[in-house]
Amino acid sequence: MIYKCAENNKDLILDFLENDPITNLFVIADIERYGFDSLDQDVWAYTNDLDEIKGLLLRYKDIAIPVHGKEFLGFDTFLPLLQSLNEINVISGEKLAIEQYEIYFPELEQIETILSVCEELIESPKKMHLVEKLVRADIPAYLSWQKACFETVSESELVLTEMLDNEDVLIHIIKNDRNEIISSGRISAESSKAAMITRIGTVKSEESKGYATMITTSLTQYCLDNAKVACLFYHNSKAGCVYHRLGYQDTTKKWCMLKPKLEENKKNIFQELIS
Repeated sequence: MIYKCAENNKDLILDFLENDPITNLFVIADIERYGFDSLDQDVWAYTNDLDEIKGLLLRYKDIAIPVHGKEFLGFDTFLPLLQSLNEINVISGEKLAIEQYEIYFPELEQIETILSVCEELIESPKKMHLVEKLVRADIPAYLSWQKACFETVSESELVLTEMLDNEDVLIHIIKNDRNEIISSGRISAESSKAAMITRIGTVKSEESKGYATMITTSLTQYCLDNAKVACLFYHNSKAGCVYHRLGYQDTTKKWCMLKPKLEENKKNIFQELIS
């Protein structure tokens, strides 16, 4: 049986998700923050004959996240529902779930990342005083930094302003003497128990100076100060070495995304973004 979830289902749903609070961080964070009445979000649950939840499907704006195991009896129910969501551009989640959908979305390509967590910093770089919190006045410079690092921006100036005002995002930055942002990272999802660090990057002219490590350390310390496990994804081994040195440990779970196929000249940029 499948049903669309409402507020009265919240405790039951969170109990199901808390079996793996790290892998399910995005879904937990979205439910805790936006609930079940937002136009941007829908949640469906699949139950067995005993009314036990065996799978969830969350839509947040243009992103869909299925949550279930490898042997999921509700797949034939979730697949047509997912295919009917015309606004979806990205399907993401644990690898065991996502790889079941890949052949049904040939226009999308799979990108696999390693999920790593930190519960204690074991190293901290010098010059941490260079890291500061992004404020509204920094937004134009931040958008310029995104274009320089990733050739694209994640939000418009208006949307980013609203996110800062509503405390929907925490962004840390490092500036140079000309007040230009040269390195940054953000907390993109935050639940009551964990937080996800993403979009870490440094402009090419300032790479290999330790700035991204400072940003990662600062955001990790924020998580730990708030009694939350710090989480991040990475794609390449070089980034992994940096994170491991700080105290991050890889989980056994892999996170996958099905995204519109990238042009060859943009793949490396995306790989830097998710690392």
